[in-house]
Amino acid sequence: MSSQVFLSDHDLEEMLAELQQEAEQPDIGKHYQANDSEIVWTLNKPFGKWFNHSFHLRDYLTLTLTEWTFQENFNFTMKSQTEPLFGFSFCMSGGFSVKPFGRAKEFVAHARDTHIAFFQGDMQTTSEVDSGQTVSLVQIGVKPELINTLSTEVSDPSQSVLHQTFSNYQTGKSWLTITMTPAMSIALQQILQCPYQGITKQLYLESKALELITLQLHQLTEDRSTASTSLKLDDIDRIHLARDILIRNLNEPPSLLLLAKQAGINSFKLKQGFREIFNTTVFGYLHAYRMEEARRLLQLGKLNVTQVAQTVGYDHPGKFAAAFKKKFGISPKMLKSC
Repeated sequence: MSSQVFLSDHDLEEMLAELQQEAEQPDIGKHYQANDSEIVWTLNKPFGKWFNHSFHLRDYLTLTLTEWTFQENFNFTMKSQTEPLFGFSFCMSGGFSVKPFGRAKEFVAHARDTHIAFFQGDMQTTSEVDSGQTVSLVQIGVKPELINTLSTEVSDPSQSVLHQTFSNYQTGKSWLTITMTPAMSIALQQILQCPYQGITKQLYLESKALELITLQLHQLTEDRSTASTSLKLDDIDRIHLARDILIRNLNEPPSLLLLAKQAGINSFKLKQGFREIFNTTVFGYLHAYRMEEARRLLQLGKLNVTQVAQTVGYDHPGKFAAAFKKKFGISPKMLKSC
């Protein structure tokens, strides 16, 4: 049985202070770097590794990339006094739980989950991370002022879907789980593989952060419109597993029957679940993800069109080109040359 490690925010502050002191010594100060818009640090401790890269993109908007790899079960307790803040969180891998002090219900994040949270006032939370996994997170912090200025749903920003959802946030309502879509997955990969530096990097990451917020708010409206479901929680978990199996096998996806078997669910519930959770068919989801991944690879510029087609599961470049143009209104060759 794995041992437990307990850390507080005060412990973390002390560790980061040590890293900052080391940063002044060029021969060892490689684990803490900071400038006006970025802070990057890495903690390497006996209990494991904690990597953090945060960006101040503009007033009211931050982006943070976090990775946890712990050899022991990890418990982190944080106390804070927070100005009103919306948090958009994307769990790329691994899983963890967060329990707010004084509340019976905990917040649980699994791989390929996304969440919207609202923070305000005095808070105390305990995060628990199991050992033997890598948890990768992308988090966006947005103050309500920015949401107000960006809201175009109605003339009064306070009536936007986000404000409606958190209309009771003063009383502590805080967490929502949102379905991760193929478009979100691609935008997240683009953030993690950002090819730019300097001001171009800043603008690129800001555009991707705003894109992810837009995609989450859109999906929130989709999820709310299909909130009534006959699926059990175990069925929902298995449908998410089936989605992950599809993504891992883009070039050779399993048949519907084999996918259902691998996910431990019958084919009827699998088809029903994809329509209810992802608002599309199983292979409609696969097609959309293939196209988004192809667009990302083309924009990255490291593969030619034929190689991209093969990577996302097309044996014939002509069929790939036709599907791509139908989806995006531009040929893959033309996009690559842009």
